[in-house]
Amino acid sequence: MSGIDATLILQCLKRDERALNHLYRHCFSMMKGTCMRYVFDRNNVNEVINSGFLKIVNGLDKYDQDQPFMPWASTVMLRVALDYVRKTMRSTDRTTDLHEDMSLLSGLPVSYNCADLQLEAEDLLGMLELLPKQTKVVFNLFAIDGYSHKEITQQLDISVGTSKWHVSKARAFLKEKINDKLNKNKSHYEPSH
Repeated sequence: MSGIDATLILQCLKRDERALNHLYRHCFSMMKGTCMRYVFDRNNVNEVINSGFLKIVNGLDKYDQDQPFMPWASTVMLRVALDYVRKTMRSTDRTTDLHEDMSLLSGLPVSYNCADLQLEAEDLLGMLELLPKQTKVVFNLFAIDGYSHKEITQQLDISVGTSKWHVSKARAFLKEKINDKLNKNKSHYEPSH
């Protein structure tokens, strides 16, 4: 599939159906990837994707065609996903699921020997899925999307301390899960006596 060019943008601005369909297909995997990181109710992912696409299309007149299209569209999609997160977080207690879902962390030392630890991407994604919702959102913004704590506070209406706390708890939780995986792998490969 070819990229996004000025002609396609002009056709989309005129609401040409074929051009809009092409743009949607071109952006779909980026939009879905962004939504999957932040929208935890899988029943709402398509709704957020469609809202994001509508926002992208309605913002095409503001898009600077001297800049790459996908980073711009990705930023728009991220903002839509975060708007959804803010709305859903306001309707729930922000700390309840964190305290219910995250037990006290063991603090065991972890050895990161790559030969012993053969984590697949699916293992890491599975570990991220176990994080409480708000912690996962903050960690994704910080560690995956590269936002600073100050930027996260502006996006989620939380304090810098709360943002840092969520990242710290996510790291500790992931460290524990990696340690569990290491110990499981180590015992699997050790000979029985």
